[in-house]
Amino acid sequence: MIQNQNSTHGRDEISQSPGRKPTLLFVDHSVPQYDLYAGSRTNFMYLSLLVEMGLEVKFLPADFHRIEPYSSELNRMGIETLDGDWYRQNWKSWLRANGPGFDFVFFHKPDPAAVFLPEILSCSSAAIIYQCHDLHYLRLQRKARIENDPAILEQAKGYEEKENYIFSICDVVLTFSEVEEKLIKEKFPRKTVCTVPLFFYENARANGQEFSDRSDLLYVGASAHTPNRDAISWFAKEIFPLIRQTIPEIVFNVVSADPPEDIASLDSESIRILGRVSDDELEELYANSRIMVVPLRFGAGIKGKVIEAFRHGLPIVSTAIGLEGLKDIDQLISPHDTPEEFSSEVISVYNNDDKLKELSRSGSKFVESNYTRQKTEELMSDILTLSRGEAAIRISSASPNDTRQFPTRLIAFYLPQFHPIPENDEWWGEGFTEWRNVSAAKPIFPGHHQPHVPAELGYYDLRQGETRIAQAELARQYGIEGFCYYHYWFNGRRLLEHPLNELMNSGEPDFPFCICWANENWTRRWDGRDKEILMQQKYSEEDDRNHIRSLFPIFQDKRYIRINGKPLFLVYRTGDLPDPARTAEIWRDEARLAGIGELHLCRVESMDKSDPRLMGFDAAVEFAPDWWNKGPELGTDSKLLEHAGPGIEKICETNYVHSYEDLADTMMSKSIPDYQRYRCVTPTWDNWARMTKGANVFLGSTPEKYRNWLSRTITATNARLMGEERLVFINAWNEWAEGSHLEPDQKFGHGYLEATSQALEESKRSSDSGRAGVLDSVRMGHLMNQVASQKSHLKRARQRVAQQDLKIQEMLNSTSWRVTAPLRWVMQKILNIKDMFSG
Repeated sequence: MIQNQNSTHGRDEISQSPGRKPTLLFVDHSVPQYDLYAGSRTNFMYLSLLVEMGLEVKFLPADFHRIEPYSSELNRMGIETLDGDWYRQNWKSWLRANGPGFDFVFFHKPDPAAVFLPEILSCSSAAIIYQCHDLHYLRLQRKARIENDPAILEQAKGYEEKENYIFSICDVVLTFSEVEEKLIKEKFPRKTVCTVPLFFYENARANGQEFSDRSDLLYVGASAHTPNRDAISWFAKEIFPLIRQTIPEIVFNVVSADPPEDIASLDSESIRILGRVSDDELEELYANSRIMVVPLRFGAGIKGKVIEAFRHGLPIVSTAIGLEGLKDIDQLISPHDTPEEFSSEVISVYNNDDKLKELSRSGSKFVESNYTRQKTEELMSDILTLSRGEAAIRISSASPNDTRQFPTRLIAFYLPQFHPIPENDEWWGEGFTEWRNVSAAKPIFPGHHQPHVPAELGYYDLRQGETRIAQAELARQYGIEGFCYYHYWFNGRRLLEHPLNELMNSGEPDFPFCICWANENWTRRWDGRDKEILMQQKYSEEDDRNHIRSLFPIFQDKRYIRINGKPLFLVYRTGDLPDPARTAEIWRDEARLAGIGELHLCRVESMDKSDPRLMGFDAAVEFAPDWWNKGPELGTDSKLLEHAGPGIEKICETNYVHSYEDLADTMMSKSIPDYQRYRCVTPTWDNWARMTKGANVFLGSTPEKYRNWLSRTITATNARLMGEERLVFINAWNEWAEGSHLEPDQKFGHGYLEATSQALEESKRSSDSGRAGVLDSVRMGHLMNQVASQKSHLKRARQRVAQQDLKIQEMLNSTSWRVTAPLRWVMQKILNIKDMFSG
C-alpha cells in the first residue's frame, strides 16, 4: 500500500496543459446501479471523485446498455456514456480513433478487462489501472470447497488465468483488501499493488448510537451474488433457530434485491425477506436494528455491508470471511464461524446495551480513520501520478541493445505435402497431392471463396528447389522470420520428408526454420472414413530415443530456430503420448549426451489444453483456430450469409460456419495462463476443399481484419514476453486445402503478406517512439536531482521547488514525454519530492 504522503494532491497534481483536462476511460460490465449492488456503489463513488479531481471521464459499459436513471445520472455529472447499438457495433474503431487521447484507462472486473484490454494496448499509451473488486478465482475456489463442486473449481482455474493475465499487463492494480494485495504481490512481486477504500464518505455518522428502543437483526446483500444467497440460507436454517431459543421475539430482516424462490420462500413472521428497498427505507432499518449479521461462508474482497454498518454505528457479528482484508479489524471484533459460536455471540451482544454502544462507537471511529473522501482523493492522486510512470516504463525502449526489446519473430507453419509420394499414390491415386482437392473445390453458396487459386507460385511441386527458394524469399520480404515444417515420424518411417531433406542436403533456402512433429495417426478422414487407419503411431521408449537422435543433425543446423540457445521443437498432440513427461525426459537426456544441450520443447494446443510444465515441456503454442474458442456458429440470417440462397440451412447443419472476426475476438479474449504460451493467428480458414462434411468455414476474412488481429497479438506478446521468447505463430504459410495460406492467391494477391508487414511495422513504430525522448529523460533526471538536492534547505527553497516542479509538469505534458519514460528510479525521485513535504 502507498504510504501516507502529505504532498500537494488532487486537481493541480494531475493537471495537463492549459485548457485540456486529462482523459480517463472507465470500463466496467455495466452502468453502476449504485442503490442495488456494492460494486456499483463503489464505482459510482470513484467516478464522482475522479470528475471532481478534474478529469474528463468517459464510461464504457461492456454490455453497452443504457440503464435509467443511472446513465442519465452519470451524464449529469459530466460523464459521457458510450452505450447503445452504435458503440456495440463500432467500439473497436472508436477506440482506435480515440485511444491515443486517453491518459488513463480504469478497468473494473476481469471479464470486461479481458475483452477490451488487448485493443486498448494496441491503440493507446495510456496508463492502465485495474481495480480488483475481489479475486474472482479465490471466491470461486472457496465456493467449490463449500459445495464440493469440481465444475466450480474448474471455473475458478479459468478466472485465475484471466486475472493473472490482467495483473501482468496493467500498470497499477488496486484492491480493497490487504489480504488480496498480499496474494497478488506474491504472484507479481514487481507489480505496483495498492489497497484503496471500498467506500468513502464526507464524514462518519454520529458516534455512540442509542439502542434501548431498537430491535431485530439486519442483513443487506443482493441474492444474485452467490455468497449472499448462501449466507442468507445458512443463517436462516442453521443459526437463527438457535438464537430464537433464547430471544423468541427477534426478527431477521433481509434486504436483498430480486430474491430467488429459495430465498423468498424463507419469508415468515420471524424472517422478513424485504427484497429491494428505497434509500430512506434502508436508512430506517439501519436506525432501528440492533445488530448487522454477516454470516458469509465464502467470497473474496472487502464486504461493503460491513463498512456501511460501521458508518451507521450499527454493531456487527460476522464470520472470518466477512471481516477478511479489513485493516486492524481484529482490534474491533472477532470472527465466529460455526452456528453455535455465531448464535452465542449474537445473543451476548444483543442483550447488552453497553456492549452495543461500545461497538457502535468503535465502528464509527474505524470509518472515520480509514474511509474518508479527503484521504481517498489524496491516495488516488498519488496513484494516478504513479501509474503514469509505470506506463512510461512499460512502453519505453530504454536501450536499443536491451534484450528485453528483442523484436517479435513471426513463424509460419509450413505443410511439406505438395509433392507425390508412394503412400499417397496407393491411398488416394497416382500423383496425388492436395492440389487435387484444392483445384476441385467448388463454392457452396454465392460469394463463398472457393476454390483458392494460387497466384505467381502456381500449383508448385516441392521437389523443385527453385520453388522452395522463391517461398523463402517471399516470406523474408514481408517479415516472416522462419518456417515451422510439419515433420512426420512413424516408428522410424518418415513421410513427406523430401523438402526437409533437401533443405538439409542443399543448404537452400538460407532461411530460418524449426519443426513440429505431427504425431497423429493418418486416416481416411478426408473422404469420411476416419476410422480406417492408413499409418499408425506406436509409441515406446526405444522409439523416443531413435526419434530424437534422428533430429540432432537438424537441431545443429545454423539456420535452426533457437530460444535462448535451445533448439525449438514442437509436438502437435502431446495428449496422444502415453507418458509425455517420460518422453520429454528421454529427449532431454539424449540431447545432453549428444552435446546438443538443452531443448525448448513446446506442445501445440491443438486438441487439449494443459500446463506444459506438468509434462516436462517448456511452453505451449496456441493453435488457430482454437476449436474451443472460435465464436458462435452463424445462423442463416447472418449478414455474411445473406446472399447464400437456398440450401444454406443444410450446409449450416452439416458443417461449422463461423465469422472470422468473431474467431479473432474470441481468441484475443482468452485468459492468459501463468505458464508460457506463444500466441497464434490465422489469415483465413476454410477446409471445405478437404472435407465436404464437418468442415470449419470462417467467413469474412480480409487482409485488414487479419492485420488487426496480428497487430493486437504482437502487442500482447511484447507486453508479456521478453527477448527471444517473443514469438508469434501464423497458421499457415501454405495450408491451401484448409484455406489457410499467406502465399498469394488470385483473389487477394499479396494482400495478406502486406498486412503481415504492416502489423510488424506498427510494432516497430511503437518501439521506436520509445526512444524519441532520450533527451527528455536526461533533462528530467537533471531537474529531479536539482529538486532533491534542495531538501536540506526546504524552508528557504520552497519557491524554487515549486518552479522546478512546474518545469517537470510541463515536460510531462510534452508529446515526446507522454510516449517515453525514464528508468524506474525517476518515478522514485517523484516520491522522494513528496517526502520533503512530510518532513
